Amino acid sequence: MRGWITALLSVIALPATACPEDQTLFLSCAMERGGKVLHVCSSEKDVSYSFGPKGGAPDLALTRPIGDGAEIVPWPGIGRTIWEAVRLRNNAVIYEVYVGFDKFDAVDDTKPDSRFGGVVVLQDGKGEIAHLKCRAGTVEYSF
Repeated sequence: MRGWITALLSVIALPATACPEDQTLFLSCAMERGGKVLHVCSSEKDVSYSFGPKGGAPDLALTRPIGDGAEIVPWPGIGRTIWEAVRLRNNAVIYEVYVGFDKFDAVDDTKPDSRFGGVVVLQDGKGEIAHLKCRAGTVEYSF
């Protein structure tokens, strides 16, 4: 029993910087405020979300199957900004994680990094309860 608890605690305490073995990076960034990091990974089957202090155990970690608590929102293919999003449900709360870039600025070496990302927290019946943005220059994503 003690070995099982030790193994579980070591997994829970993993920093929010590595994707599970079967998943690839969707978004990783440092938040504008609070010293927290956001890390989201996905596979064809599920999405993992981790939010918490850099290098420490996450404040919140979720894994949801796609179609049963997680939804992928692809870029519609129009406009100047290329973006994607994932939505994860945790009871009455939805975490909508988005990432993207300005496609014109991305090819212009004189422009600053145009990548952006963040998470919008929505609660059933209340709408948006928080919008946390990634700090400029820290956004990593898979596309």
